[in-house]
Amino acid sequence: MTIGKEFAVKKPLLDVRNLSIHFFTEEGVVRAVENVSFEIYPGEILGIVGESGCGKSVTGLSLLRLIPIPPGRIVNGDIFFDGRNLLQLEEREMEKVRGNDISMIFQEPMTSLNPVFTIGDQIMEAIILHQGLDKTAARKRAIEMLDRVKIPSPDKTIDSYPHQLSGGMRQRAMIAMALSCQPKLLIADEPTTALDVTIQAQVLQLLKEIQREMGMSVMLITHDLGVVAEIADRVAVMYAGRIFEYGPIEPIFEKMRNPYTRGLLHSIPQLTEKKDRLNAIPGQVPDPMNLPVGCKFHPRCYLMIEACKTEEPPLFEINGDHFSRCIRWKECC
Repeated sequence: MTIGKEFAVKKPLLDVRNLSIHFFTEEGVVRAVENVSFEIYPGEILGIVGESGCGKSVTGLSLLRLIPIPPGRIVNGDIFFDGRNLLQLEEREMEKVRGNDISMIFQEPMTSLNPVFTIGDQIMEAIILHQGLDKTAARKRAIEMLDRVKIPSPDKTIDSYPHQLSGGMRQRAMIAMALSCQPKLLIADEPTTALDVTIQAQVLQLLKEIQREMGMSVMLITHDLGVVAEIADRVAVMYAGRIFEYGPIEPIFEKMRNPYTRGLLHSIPQLTEKKDRLNAIPGQVPDPMNLPVGCKFHPRCYLMIEACKTEEPPLFEINGDHFSRCIRWKECC
């Protein structure tokens, strides 16, 4: 795949090639991710979008090799980060990458933060481990990070426990923890889940500001195309463990070439529209143990023809750096 002009002269920081992740259970094999490829470039924000169960979070966890084994297994592919294949590193080497070169903001801060340790203790742990600072210097760094994510009275908040903070403040604390070692890549997995609209906007703006200041790359995982439109440079739309559309934000939003992308975009409520019912994609995400033959989206697709039931389409190149997994992409949208 190729990319837009703004990143064309750069080498990818992250290069994921033909990644497949399966979960082997007593009921059968769950093909959570199948032959997924994408790149993230220095200073870029890539949005990974799709409905729940499409493989977004599993893809993010695989970059840090946090897939539970068993039952999960990376059965195929390569993950190159900064020139090294992460899948070939020993566990001791991988521990130096996690939290230091690559950090992750998890979906639920209340379950991701340890309730019996203060916010400061949890931020300082990563700083001491990866940066080699003593406790006094680590505490100072932690306070600086809390201040950077705009938490009020950081010198006092550092001694607070997670349950003493609001949802928005816990999410900011998670961001501070993830950024404490100044990673090259930040994986943000649904960073605005369970937050009200006003706080969501604040968290997104904060992420964008810090990303620009630090010059880091971000992989933003979300189900909301509206969120991606706000801050991402490129987007990969996932469905049934596969990338269905991939490319820069503008072409995809202005001239999308996949009916699934269209369904996601049109399901976003518009303030100017007055309707009794919200737009929705018909049907359900398929069971990953019993995926349909042919195009995985065809049972829900308004463009479906007989060929869609038997042929699984490749990613067609639409225009240089824009790709779509649809044999009828020319008629789409």
